[in-house]
This record gives sequence, C-alpha cells and structure tokens, in this order.
Amino acid sequence: MGGPEISLLLPTHQHPGLMKHLLNSLVRTTSDLNRLEIILYLDDDDTESMRIESPGPELRLVKLIKRPDTMGNIMRACYDASHGKYIMLLNDDMVFGTQGWDTRVLQAFAAFPDEIAMVYGNDLYYGDLMCTFPILTRTVCELMDGVCPAEYRWHCIDSHLLDLFKRLKLVGYARSIYLKNVLFEHMHHELSAAINDDSDVKPASDTDDQDIYFSLADRRQTIAQKMADHIRNCETKRNPSAI
Repeated sequence: MGGPEISLLLPTHQHPGLMKHLLNSLVRTTSDLNRLEIILYLDDDDTESMRIESPGPELRLVKLIKRPDTMGNIMRACYDASHGKYIMLLNDDMVFGTQGWDTRVLQAFAAFPDEIAMVYGNDLYYGDLMCTFPILTRTVCELMDGVCPAEYRWHCIDSHLLDLFKRLKLVGYARSIYLKNVLFEHMHHELSAAINDDSDVKPASDTDDQDIYFSLADRRQTIAQKMADHIRNCETKRNPSAI
C-alpha cells in the first residue's frame, strides 16, 4: 500500500459527538479510504478526545497531542506531520455529503500538472464566496512556506487563502476551483446542538485576526507572484520552443 494522497488536517477539542458524525460521513462517502490520512490535533488536557479511534483499518489516523495553541500554529503542526500530495483544512463541525468526493477532487487537480491550484466544495452556507474547507497542493504549501501563516489566532485563514488565489487570477492564472456539487457541509457549533456534547462553545472575536489579515496583504502578493513564476517555469519546460 502506498502513501496517502490527501491529508486531512483536523483540530478538535472536546467534540467527540461531532467527530463521530464527521468520521462516519467520511467512511460513507470516500471512494478509497487508502487515499486518506487524518492528522488529528488534540489538546493535551482533552482526555476524552484522546480516545477517538479510526473507524476502520483502511483509514490512517495520526494523533498529535500537544498543548493548546492558535489555529495558525495548529494547522502548521498538522501540515508538518502530513504526507499527502493534497492538503485539506477542516473543522470537526463539518460532514462530507457527496459520494466519491475524493475522486472528484483529484480529477479537478489533474487539470493542473504544475500543481498550482486550490479546490473547495460547497459548504451549503457561503457557497463559492468562501473556501471554508480548502484543499491545496503540497507545492502551493511549499511556496507559501507552510499551509497558512502562524500569525492567525483563530479566524481568517480561509479568507487569506481565497485572497491569495484572487491575486493569482489578477496576474493571469485562475486556479481557484469551486466544486458546487461536492458538499462539505459546515454544521456550525450553534446549529449542531443535537450532536455537539460541548455546550460551552463561545465564538471567538475575529477583530485581531482581521487586522492580521490586512497586515499580510503584501505577503500574499509576493506569494501570488511566486506561484505565477512557478506556472510560467513549468510551461517553459513543457514547451521550450515557446521561449
């Protein structure tokens, strides 16, 4: 058996009910579980979540048990532990709703041999307006020096990635692919009381993260230019006579 193709980066904290629904939906809808690995970030005080196990032998589940941290650092730690060619950022309050979602995602990426692209599905709330659960190539992550900036405390990682690809489009490369009929439903904690056994969840303010988002505009522009240069270099290698 080869290595995983898609790494799911998944932080969770005291939400075993949500995790059960997510994992069950993953088993129910994935065409080939051998394609996947889940990198699960667990706080070292969350003994209940430490008991979460893979729903089957085909699905790799890697547990990172660490001190509580910011979302930026958590996602970066999960990325560092991952092995897949494609990297998906997700929350524990989502469910996979489309049979064969993995095959359709891989088909979308196959259109870009230079590996500069982001794919995202329909969260049934924002639709194409926000990449709530983005999937990136490892090549993109390497050009960004990680899956996301460490600075973000909780919010705005999705906005950061979407704006990055909007900037790439402005320099001539439309590489943000929205799959309307691939459902990654965002349940939202407050809308999931029936399956969420943590009644103390309180939304965090996003004011500080918005300030961070605006402060990183120049960095996103630089990365967009690096991605454009990578695309052009790959085009030149495939068609050297076009120089």
